[in-house]
Amino acid sequence: MDIFVWFLQKNASVLAVAQSANSQVFIAYIFLCVFIKRSVFLLAFFISCALFEFSIFDFLAEYQLYMITFIIYSYVFYECKNKISKIGCSGVILLSIALAHDARYYGVGGVYGEYQTVLYDNIESITLAAHIFFICSLIPYRRLRDNLRRISVFVVYMSRNSVAMQFI
Repeated sequence: MDIFVWFLQKNASVLAVAQSANSQVFIAYIFLCVFIKRSVFLLAFFISCALFEFSIFDFLAEYQLYMITFIIYSYVFYECKNKISKIGCSGVILLSIALAHDARYYGVGGVYGEYQTVLYDNIESITLAAHIFFICSLIPYRRLRDNLRRISVFVVYMSRNSVAMQFI
C-alpha cells in the first residue's frame, strides 16, 4: 500500500513541476511583452497552450494541434525583428514540426500511445528549452544596458550634487 501512495505522490509532484514550468514560461512571456511592448509573442504562447488544454479542441488529433502551433509560430516568425530572434522562433517552429511528425507516425491514431520515442520522453524539457531560447533571443540587451548606464550616471550625478550623499 505504501508503494502505491509513494508512486502517486511522485507522479503528482512531476505534474506540478511541469505545470509550474509552463506557468513560469508564461510569466516570462508576460514580462517580455511588457518590456518590449509587443504582445504577439505572449498571444502565440497562450494560444498554443490553450489548444492542448481546452476541451473545444478535443476533436482534433494531437499532430493537428502541433501543426496549428506551427502555423501560429510561422506568423510570429515574421514579427521578429533581428536574426537571433528569428533563429529562436525557427527552433520553436522546427520543434512543433518534429512533435507533429512524432505524434502522427509514432503515435496510435495520431495521439501518443504505447510507442514512446526519445522526443516524447523528453517533450517538456525540449519545449521548455526552446521557449527559453526564444525568450532570451527577444530581450533587447543593448537597450537594457543603455538604460542601466543612464540610471547609474543619474545616481552618480545626484550623489555629487547632493549634500546628504556627500555626507554619507
